[in-house]
Amino acid sequence: MEALKRLNDPKVHSLLGLGFCLLVALLLHLFQVGEQLSLALLDRQFVRMHRHDVHRLQNDVVVVGIDEEATKVLKEPFALWHPHLGKFLDAMATARPAVLGLDIALPERSYQFLIPQYDQSLVQGLRELKAHTPLVLAQMLDESGAFRPVHAPYVSAAGADALASVVVCPDEGGVVRRFDPNRCTVNARGTMLVEKMAAHLGQANPGIGLVDFSAGDKFEYVPFLKVLEWQQQGNAGQLAGTFGGKPVLLGVVSRFGDRVRAPVPLAAWDPLKLRVPGVLMQAQILRSMLGGGLIREASDFAVGMLTVLAALFWLGRFSWVKLAALIAFPFLMFQISAWQLGAGLYLPVGGIVYAGVFAFFARLLYGGVLQVQKRHWLRDTFGSYVSQEVLQEIMAGSIHSGLEGTRARLCILFADIHGFSERSEKQPAKEVVALLNDYFSEMTVAIHQHRGTVDKFIGDGVMAFFGAPQVLECPEKNALEAAQEMLLRLRLVNARLREQGMAPIEIGIALHMGEAVIGNIGSKLRHEYTVIGDVVSLTARLEELTRTLQYPVVCSAEVAKAVEHSGGLDDCGEQSVKGVPLHVFGWNPPLLAEK
Repeated sequence: MEALKRLNDPKVHSLLGLGFCLLVALLLHLFQVGEQLSLALLDRQFVRMHRHDVHRLQNDVVVVGIDEEATKVLKEPFALWHPHLGKFLDAMATARPAVLGLDIALPERSYQFLIPQYDQSLVQGLRELKAHTPLVLAQMLDESGAFRPVHAPYVSAAGADALASVVVCPDEGGVVRRFDPNRCTVNARGTMLVEKMAAHLGQANPGIGLVDFSAGDKFEYVPFLKVLEWQQQGNAGQLAGTFGGKPVLLGVVSRFGDRVRAPVPLAAWDPLKLRVPGVLMQAQILRSMLGGGLIREASDFAVGMLTVLAALFWLGRFSWVKLAALIAFPFLMFQISAWQLGAGLYLPVGGIVYAGVFAFFARLLYGGVLQVQKRHWLRDTFGSYVSQEVLQEIMAGSIHSGLEGTRARLCILFADIHGFSERSEKQPAKEVVALLNDYFSEMTVAIHQHRGTVDKFIGDGVMAFFGAPQVLECPEKNALEAAQEMLLRLRLVNARLREQGMAPIEIGIALHMGEAVIGNIGSKLRHEYTVIGDVVSLTARLEELTRTLQYPVVCSAEVAKAVEHSGGLDDCGEQSVKGVPLHVFGWNPPLLAEK
């Protein structure tokens, strides 16, 4: 039983809610629910960095592009470009680049069966270049997903360790953002082309990470035909000036070549397209390795902790400050992520933002449920005591209910039907009940109409008070006006009694002002919103004077003083009430005479 009581404790509910939000945050992190948002934000950051925060390499990568013009001028199929590739390699031997990567599909077989010694120009070019320039050859995939073989003499000429994969591994959605060979199982067997090129340039073991798209401007390329032209002209100065001491990549840039999707445009000649030639992606990865290094990803533990911490948005009730914090939260996380990205660290914030938003709205929903429950409870508690207008204000929070108990100065009203006990003994029970229900209905309307609270019905008596839960400027004035309205409505009750051939009734009303304790009093099974104190019992005794003084309404001097003795109050002097001398005033409401 004690455990069940604790479960009903609001503090326990709040802790359980926090625990639930922490669990949801952990699940969001484990299942990478916010990855798509993180990647979308990352792409926006890449675009901003690529436009406004470019850092150029001192010794940038040079791309030699095989474009549409080359395929038009050189009539042979690409598989038979041996002489042209041989001349290109001779040009590179003259230029002396720091390293050369061939991101092209080299022949799988010999073509000497067509033309004797046809392979020699390419073999000789590879061998001569290898003598003084590091060389890396691309291994590409065939239609089955396996590596295409490269004709053995070419591999032998370039060196047994010259082969490397150029397969890039896109994220979900097909966008290449990372350099991580382990994401593609086909790459697990060897080193990547750009890794080997970086190693030749003194950047061994670059590791894995995100591509830095702020490294360098959009790529221009040197046309393949232009290199052959310089070689044919013997323009060694141009070749050395363009390629000497630099990392060089040869690849296909024509629209018919292999393309990958990047988060930013990389081609200066096609500045709006995100689908870029594969060689440009290889070049950008190499730029990243040679610049500040690949962008590292924040540790899984750190991201998980931040995601769990975001669930603390559960704490605290709804407020405009909390709402403003929630609105600012994604922007703040975006700025932090952008700052970290600029420093070379990627912080995925999608899951963190989702966790914070979920916790906020979970608390909002929880608060809404509590508010609905509280409104129902307040309606059940006050519905029969106060008017609908006052009830709405209580539920809206404009009026403090004071259910937990408080002291207040109240004006107590007590009304009683004269001689009703004898009358009830002579009348049938149904008539007595019908009369009381009709009478109490009219009296309740009168009291509620003047912002009073009906406390209880005691036999044929009704008790009410003014000044709580709604604080009134002058509760005594409201009480007097309510008493006048009660007497006016009594006429309606009596008119209906006469229509039924029954004798009318008379009532007496007493008003007294004083301090009382007010609150929700009773047991767990039954309780009521009521007042206690001497002022209550004194008012009940004061009502008895309406018979002896022959006034329908009597009140204490405190009530009369509050309304400055206005409205025709008659001074009846001191009277003994409950053995206590009390200055009493009698009142015949003026509206009774008018109507």
